[in-house]
Amino acid sequence: MKFLFGFLSGAMVGAAGAVLYSAKTGRDLREEYEQIRSDIQSRDMDALGSRLESRFRELQSMVEARIAQARETGESEAAAAEALDEAATQVAEAAEVVTETAEEASKD
Repeated sequence: MKFLFGFLSGAMVGAAGAVLYSAKTGRDLREEYEQIRSDIQSRDMDALGSRLESRFRELQSMVEARIAQARETGESEAAAAEALDEAATQVAEAAEVVTETAEEASKD
């Protein structure tokens, strides 16, 4: 039972990954599969290796772009958080001044 569940889960994850890959790259997976299959059948490992290498380069550049985007977003959010902390500190200081002024005014 566990084997069947694992097999079905893996098949679903693989199918979802294939659909995402196809959507992101704009390539039809059937065409990609046929090209790879023909390279394997003709034992043209150089062509297969270069095809896989180019796909890995594409994936690497996509991952690096997403990491840079996430890093940029994180840095801008960190800067916004620092600005909010500074503003909160200034508001607290202003509140102290107002409180002190009000106390002095009530004494007079």
